[in-house]
Amino acid sequence: MMNLMKNILRVILSNLIMLTSSVVLGLILPIFLNVEDYGYYRLFLFYVGYVGVLHFGFNDALYIKYGGVNHSSINRQILRKEHRTFVKYQLLISILILVIALILKNIYIILFAIIIIPVNTGSFHKLFYQATGQFKRYSAITIFYTIINLILIGLLLVFKIYNPIYYILVTIVAYLIVFIKMEYDFMVFTKGVKTEGKVNIINYNKIGIFILIGNLCVLFISSTGSWFVQFFMSMKDFAIYSFAVSMMNMILLVVNAIGLTFYNYIAKKEEEDKLILVKESLLVIGTLAGSLYFILKFIVTLFLPEYKQALSIIAISFMTFPYIMIINVIVINLYKARKNERRYLKVVVSILFMGIVASMLIFSMLKSMTALAAATLLTYIVWYIFSTSFEFKYLKGAINEPIYLAIHIIIFIITANNLSWYIGLLVYSISMLILSILFNRKYFVNIFNIVIESFKQTTKSS
Repeated sequence: MMNLMKNILRVILSNLIMLTSSVVLGLILPIFLNVEDYGYYRLFLFYVGYVGVLHFGFNDALYIKYGGVNHSSINRQILRKEHRTFVKYQLLISILILVIALILKNIYIILFAIIIIPVNTGSFHKLFYQATGQFKRYSAITIFYTIINLILIGLLLVFKIYNPIYYILVTIVAYLIVFIKMEYDFMVFTKGVKTEGKVNIINYNKIGIFILIGNLCVLFISSTGSWFVQFFMSMKDFAIYSFAVSMMNMILLVVNAIGLTFYNYIAKKEEEDKLILVKESLLVIGTLAGSLYFILKFIVTLFLPEYKQALSIIAISFMTFPYIMIINVIVINLYKARKNERRYLKVVVSILFMGIVASMLIFSMLKSMTALAAATLLTYIVWYIFSTSFEFKYLKGAINEPIYLAIHIIIFIITANNLSWYIGLLVYSISMLILSILFNRKYFVNIFNIVIESFKQTTKSS
């Protein structure tokens, strides 16, 4: 458990540094780029989020294969074969898309083709780090990318270059630099290992395709609203909606850090009592995280008035925190750790279908971006209830849990819509802290006992 906490803290540290980059991209960049240019930049990043589909499950198979395994005990000859085969595989796909892009003379598709290898091969290395518990290395590479990206974007801002193409180019350059660094580290790790023959790509795709499609469905669930806005509304609307989504993702960076470390932990041993404690922690953190909305409300109102429309979307998105945190950190990792890929796929496809139907119905009636955010919130609530009540029953909370979550939503809606940012922050934070203690008294007692026990052990060892 102590090793787990160290790994979580390492990844949280790197993701907090990434948060700095997210602040620049999410809050500072919109000040300098006009709304439509910012929209084109966000649209490219939106599509880059789907680049992973082009490895067709290869990386996911690797993730499952090496989950919970110590990297020092891995057969490096096979790993090097896997790497060499994968790079050739991605190079071929990249060339095919580049040819199509040149025929169409589309600069955005050309840039997309170029970014495939650094993103997907970078994913190969990062997933290997996560699966084998190399979180120190993973954190270091995450920090390295963030610093490079910030420096390059900072240079564009200093020289007053506001064309979105240049911001896309520096993002690609940052990925390439980090890709070269990871490739060098890999060569050092497998130095002296002879590689003969190749691995069968199809076998890896067969193993990983269920996880890949499942992960893709999860991505679609969270971005259903973005797809609707892109197809049925203007680029300005897409920029505003993407801005709202980026605000939520900024906060989720820390949560994703915990999720990354948990797969390696659960893959070794699934301990129900500890997972219940983690679930209760995430519930409390998720509700209290809503306090950050009021700070964003102040920043957007004062510095980004053209994005003020995004505040209602941000408010609804922030209400998904308790549900999305538990789903990302515990539920999805449980499917993967149990190697229950087919069930995982079946569940997320069903949730995605429900989410699309909900979005279609609500959007057809209201034609509103806020309504799309509400449909996403509803989707996550249903997914949370299904997972904790039917899939992993030991995660089901006490009878007061749904009451706690319902009161949380009511308090958030009232304070977010009727109070100024500073009064709302004060009232919401105090109310949720009191509510959390009242409804989760046993949880706070457990945490207190764990802290006291850790303190005693530290005192004895010293």
